[in-house]
Amino acid sequence: MSEFEFENYEKLKEELIEFFNNPRLKNKTYKFKEIRKHFSLLKGYKINLVRMALQELELEGKILYDNKRDLYRAFPKDLGYVQGNIKINKNIEGLVKDENGLEYLIETKDLKDSLDGDIVIARATKKRKNGHAIAKVEKILKRKSGMVVVEVCINDKGEYYLRPFNAYLEHPIIINAVAMKPLVEGDRIVVKISELNEKGSYYAGFIKNIGHKDDPDADLKIIAIQNNIVIDFSKEALEEADMLPTEVTEEEKVDRLDLTNKLIFSIDGEKTKDRDDAVSIEINDRGNYIVGAHISDVSHYIHPGMKLWDEAMQRGNSVYMADTVIPMLPHKLSNGICSLNPDVDRLTLSCIMEISPQGEIIGYDFVDTVINSRKAMTYEEVNKIFEEGDLPPDYVEFYDALELMRQLSVKREKIKEKRGYTNFGCNDIEYEFDKDGNVIEIKKKEQRIAEKIIENIMLLAGECYANYMMIPTPYRVHEEPEEERVEEALELLGKSGIKVRTSYNIINGKVIQQILKQIEDMSVKEIASQILLRSMSKAKYDVEPIGHFGLGLKKYGHFTSPIRRAADLQAHYNIRLQRDNKYCLDNTERFYEEMNALCHHISTTEGRADQAERDADKLEMIKFMSNHLGEKFEVHVSYLTSKVIFVKTSNGIEGRIYPEDIEGDTFNYIDRGHCYQGKRTHTRIKIGTELVVTALEADRDFGAICFGVEACDLPIIKTKRKGA
Repeated sequence: MSEFEFENYEKLKEELIEFFNNPRLKNKTYKFKEIRKHFSLLKGYKINLVRMALQELELEGKILYDNKRDLYRAFPKDLGYVQGNIKINKNIEGLVKDENGLEYLIETKDLKDSLDGDIVIARATKKRKNGHAIAKVEKILKRKSGMVVVEVCINDKGEYYLRPFNAYLEHPIIINAVAMKPLVEGDRIVVKISELNEKGSYYAGFIKNIGHKDDPDADLKIIAIQNNIVIDFSKEALEEADMLPTEVTEEEKVDRLDLTNKLIFSIDGEKTKDRDDAVSIEINDRGNYIVGAHISDVSHYIHPGMKLWDEAMQRGNSVYMADTVIPMLPHKLSNGICSLNPDVDRLTLSCIMEISPQGEIIGYDFVDTVINSRKAMTYEEVNKIFEEGDLPPDYVEFYDALELMRQLSVKREKIKEKRGYTNFGCNDIEYEFDKDGNVIEIKKKEQRIAEKIIENIMLLAGECYANYMMIPTPYRVHEEPEEERVEEALELLGKSGIKVRTSYNIINGKVIQQILKQIEDMSVKEIASQILLRSMSKAKYDVEPIGHFGLGLKKYGHFTSPIRRAADLQAHYNIRLQRDNKYCLDNTERFYEEMNALCHHISTTEGRADQAERDADKLEMIKFMSNHLGEKFEVHVSYLTSKVIFVKTSNGIEGRIYPEDIEGDTFNYIDRGHCYQGKRTHTRIKIGTELVVTALEADRDFGAICFGVEACDLPIIKTKRKGA
């Protein structure tokens, strides 16, 4: 389209909007021939341009088109119509937001074959459910991708059919007989559906076989695909990876600060393969700490213009699900030349910091270095040294450095607390598997001495990076919460019997911190943390350094994990642009837009990864619990609604109790007290209540663990009545 045609086209769209919104002809409908006559004959626009503009205005929510009657009209918001992207949840229900942010719930039966991410038109009903207005999908305007994960099944007649995952389709899906031939019952495949055909079915194109339902990782692949996570690398990216060196050459060491004689080591989890940070510490002649955060120099090996760079930026991050990882970089890099493995030379970008005896930053520098890590330590081993006094012989030479790091970490914890750092605790789960890949134990991860040492050094480096940067770059930001949401959380705590004192200024990290400090009972503190956490904004990436509320910092950025986060990889590249005077001021506007787009994109990919990790956790919990049905567990109530009670075991397994599954009494929801009360016993169940429950069901398809309370366990219900 030429510039003239484009301007003409935009003018046509404006005139069409004016035409449909004529106040004297409100809600009038038009046949296409009427519109065509007006705009092609009277105003001289080409017919195909008119048709194209109408299609675009429909997608923009400006007009509504009735396919059956071939009628166009202005979008009738006053009649309860809403247009937007539909989000399908795990219960196969849809959510659509209108332009004012009002959310509409669409029940499974009313989805009308819409898939997650499709642009739909829905119409509100007069019903409500769980606080949501109910709507029904009237029309699918545009498919996001049409991609559906399906399983090959056999019905009672012995006929093959395709059952969708995380989607409800009223019409059957068929694929080419040739593509179907090698498939067997239980195979899970990705297909792309087209429009409905005359027979009322979807003809789908075969995309990929992702494995059999009994394959150990088939479920995780489905979770990844459902969350739009790319699993495989392109052939071009893998070829680039194969061409990279497997060890550091002498030529690469030129012009780098040689730190191979320094006592440098890494501390990671037991199963870590991609070690992207190592640390060092010593005291200088002024009595200050010299702390080194030595970060894998991934940007030495990959850079803009390479397929590996493009795919890393597109993925945004590595995705960790249970005991698997979908890496941002091919394993040859992430576990090889870019991993700071012990006893081999590696290239690093080091943040070398001078820290006062009180723990404050005095100065820092970003230096191209080469290191040779002396040891790959684990959190478990280092924690044993400090907690049990168990010092293995191969740790003796490192003890003094570890003790200095511990002392500095304690000082940094006090500084963080003083500035309003809010610690909501750790909700990460870890699993122990048997040789066949079955979960035999689930436990919560703990943040102990070793974990805090590394976290505090990496936070220091991230603070230095953010303060150093002057050119556009990704910052890690966390906006202040909305006062209304925090007030609602505090009200909910109060209703739940968790009483806390607070000041008038609740939008303050120190106040949130003090609220949590008042609660002595650890199980109650965990519940309160989660309720308050729900009231917080979500951390994200932004090109504007607007601060990090949770950390209590005015500026912060991610710099220390370039193997697994695109933000950190871009940070390394940007540091060099600025430090080495390679940044062109004339390109600032373009570069700002590039960084802004990247921040938006990687915030989205992080959200997908978080959701995939939650889905994987839920799946592993369901698989674990399916082997423990009928057994009893101690739980506490973590949340509740008018329909269901959500509970959590001490090791983090989440489930639900339906009131009808509580034996020995009839429990009704009391809105004013935000609790359930027994009709006969008057026993109350509220957030924080401790229960002994029996595992009833672990449903993989529905994605839920259901518990019940037996009559004999009803008298031992314990309700938390005090918080402070």
